[in-house]
Amino acid sequence: MKSFEIFLAELIDKHGQGTLADKLEVDAATLSRFRSGQGTISLKDLEKILKLGDGAIISRSQLRKLEDALEVLSTLWSKSRKGNGNNKTRDGD
Repeated sequence: MKSFEIFLAELIDKHGQGTLADKLEVDAATLSRFRSGQGTISLKDLEKILKLGDGAIISRSQLRKLEDALEVLSTLWSKSRKGNGNNKTRDGD
């Protein structure tokens, strides 16, 4: 899980601050002030940022449920690999 600050910095690295501001339909100075904590953006703009970066906001309880599910799947997969007598895939790799 990454912070929103890192998420936004990665988007700016990928697109450039001016281009990202254009995509958000905000002034580059507005985006700069937001990053520095000196300004704000609308919730609509926040949603655009998340969409552009293929991000999502989920609650900690949802995150824990996903982590628990992944742990169960990983354990089951590991047990199935040990139980078949070898570590080969179905394709023989």
